[in-house]
Amino acid sequence: MLHRISAAAAFIIAGLFLGVVPAFAASGGAQRFTIPGVYGISAWGSYLHVRAGLQVTVCVRDTAPDVYGGAAAAAASQGSHHQAIAAITIGYQHSDCRSMITRYTAHLAVDALSGYRDGRVRQMGRSREIY
Repeated sequence: MLHRISAAAAFIIAGLFLGVVPAFAASGGAQRFTIPGVYGISAWGSYLHVRAGLQVTVCVRDTAPDVYGGAAAAAASQGSHHQAIAAITIGYQHSDCRSMITRYTAHLAVDALSGYRDGRVRQMGRSREIY
């Protein structure tokens, strides 16, 4: 099951690189964002410009008993370079957060999905360009 959700998360990450929009200059503290919802999954994150580049955090929480698990992903890119991170959770009321520091700061996009016990994807969210 985890392998199938991981493969689906990788698919999401690959899809995040389509249609990104120009970056903007962020100021001050961490900027929070929500990730478009899918049934049974709540997802959110933040980014913060740091000396080494950009610190990105994504979180996911399983909010429905009939959803086996879910994933949230963020992809940072600059030109032809990219770096991605995914948080994966399995089990009702369980959550997970993951962070990365990346030097790719031109674009940031996010997405989420939920899955069944047998590994099939229940619902894929729509990509959201954060900047």
